[in-house]
Amino acid sequence: MSALLRDFEGKGALVTAAGAGIGRSIALDLARRGAAVLVTDRSPADARQVADEIDAAGGRAQALQLDVKDAQGIRDAVDATVALAGGLDLLFNVAGINIPKNVEMMEEDEWASVLDVNLTSIYRSAKHAIPQMRRRGGGAIVNVASIAGVLAENRCGAYSASKGGVVLLTRNMAMDFARDNIRVNAVCPGSTRTPRTEGYWRNSPTGKSEMAELCPMKRSAEPEEIARPAIFLASADASYITGAILVVDGGMTAGFRIPTFDRM
Repeated sequence: MSALLRDFEGKGALVTAAGAGIGRSIALDLARRGAAVLVTDRSPADARQVADEIDAAGGRAQALQLDVKDAQGIRDAVDATVALAGGLDLLFNVAGINIPKNVEMMEEDEWASVLDVNLTSIYRSAKHAIPQMRRRGGGAIVNVASIAGVLAENRCGAYSASKGGVVLLTRNMAMDFARDNIRVNAVCPGSTRTPRTEGYWRNSPTGKSEMAELCPMKRSAEPEEIARPAIFLASADASYITGAILVVDGGMTAGFRIPTFDRM
C-alpha cells in the first residue's frame, strides 16, 4: 500500500456491498489509506476476492457475507469490525437494489424489498455503529443515495422513494449525532458503471447507458469517481461537513438543455 496518504491509519471501516462496483472501490481506497476494512457483501466469494486483493497489497481486511436485510447480520458485521480494528470509525452504506416498475405494476413484497435494502438497512447499520463510534470519540457515516432521490426517474417509484428517504435520513442523523462528533453525509451518484447498471445497458437500443446521453458530460462515471467523493466526506478534510448531500452526476441535475439556444 502507498505511504503517500495514510490518513485513515488506525481506523476501522465497515463497507456494505463492497464486493463490486462503488463499494469495492471504496474498500480498496480506504485500505490504501490505512484503514482496516470489513468487506461485506451478499456474495461471500466477491467479498473474499476484494479482501484478498487488499491483503495482497499489504492492507488489512476481512471478508464477511452480509445481507443488509438481516438485522443480526448487521450486528455481527459491526462486532467483526470492532474485532478487526479495535473499534469502528467509518461506515459506508452502499448496498442498494432497484426493481424498475411503477407503483401500479409493483407487488407489495417488491416494494418492501427495495425500501428494506436501500433505506431501512441504513437505520439498522447506523443504530449499531453509532454506539461504537461514540466510544471512539466520533466517526463518519457516508450513505450512497442517488440522483433518483432528488430528481424522480420514470418507473422507479420505490427506488426514488427509498433514495429520497436516504437523503432526509442522512440530514436527520447529522442533526441528531453532531454532538457526538459523528458526521453523516451522502453522495448521490448519477449514471455509474457497475455490474447492475451494465445489465440495464444491455437492454438499451445502443447497448450503452441512456442516462449518460442525457448527461452534459456524455459519459457514465467509473466506480472510483463516486468512491473518491464519498471517502472525502469521511476524511479529516471534511471535518466541518455534516448533513451534506453531494451530487456526483456529471451535471445531470444541473439543469435542462434547450436545443434552440444551441442553434442560435
